[in-house]
Amino acid sequence: MAQTYFVTGATGFIGRRLAQRLLHSGARVRLLVRSEARAADLQALGAEIIVGDLFCEDAIARGVRECDAVLHLAGLTREQKRGDFQRVNVRGTRAIADACRRADRVPTLVYVSSLASAGRAPRAEPTDANERYGANRLMRETDAPRPISSYGRSKYDAEQALLTYALETPITIVRPPYVFGEGDLVSAKLYAMAKRRGNFVVPGWKDRFYSFVYVDDLVDVLLASVDCGERLTPNSLELIADAPERCSGVGIYFASSPRPIRFSEFGRFVGRAYGREKMRIFKIPPLGVLGAGAWGEFVKSIFHCVPSFDWNKSVEALRGPWICSSAKARDQLGVELKDDLALQFAAAARWYEEQGMA
Repeated sequence: MAQTYFVTGATGFIGRRLAQRLLHSGARVRLLVRSEARAADLQALGAEIIVGDLFCEDAIARGVRECDAVLHLAGLTREQKRGDFQRVNVRGTRAIADACRRADRVPTLVYVSSLASAGRAPRAEPTDANERYGANRLMRETDAPRPISSYGRSKYDAEQALLTYALETPITIVRPPYVFGEGDLVSAKLYAMAKRRGNFVVPGWKDRFYSFVYVDDLVDVLLASVDCGERLTPNSLELIADAPERCSGVGIYFASSPRPIRFSEFGRFVGRAYGREKMRIFKIPPLGVLGAGAWGEFVKSIFHCVPSFDWNKSVEALRGPWICSSAKARDQLGVELKDDLALQFAAAARWYEEQGMA
């Protein structure tokens, strides 16, 4: 197991959980943060705080110096203005990889990408009976990426940028789907709606399948990727000549619970966690979803803020299913991603309740 870790994005939902795990294990941990105050609890646990961002060369150089592993989680899931995704998710990732390459002791780099970089699940074939969900099958690492949103394209472009460093730096990419658990502020409104009103909303007329991963299970995959993961090659994402819908996928892992569920089932799990055996599921018409996304863009332009729902999210919501296979992570990393969604959603529900968010 690596001894010294450098973590970006450590004050975010996943990054904080990862940093806590590392610190409790006794590892030496450096964190790149924009605000020292937001990392005070992690500093109290023994983390070394480096104040800066992905474009502070000196801060990043200090972070990777004499480091065994870099876990790069920092990035944007929503952009305030056009170009933010490319600037932060692509250029920022390139800056981290470049610092790793130039370090006296080159560390292992694990990059947290997204299922959005791969795109929606492909159509199922007759041979896909064991992985079939509706008309689609689970996305695999060997499926050629086809991102459909600006966010997904930025994560895919970041993956492409990392290929140029693959000969000089050991790099692994992990693509999680919908990440949930204690500390996730993005989903708070869904849990509050389920508890207080017994309502849950499904985007669009189709109740699509989604893959989910509990945050602690994702952390297991990230740490296993450091220790024994495959590493990228320069052609990991190159299309195979006689199979244009496929690539080698070497050095890439999906991380998800083994069983995808429909979005309405997500709502029912949350409802049962709050003692509601019956939930009212409302389907939002596609025009309503797109309208909400357009409204988010209007809010951005007027108030210069980042709303929780925008056009990018509306496109993703209507273009699923978003489902992927965790078989490769299980077989190669030895991580058994548990099929415990009911218990895991219940744990998250209790946290929202304790925090007064539901």
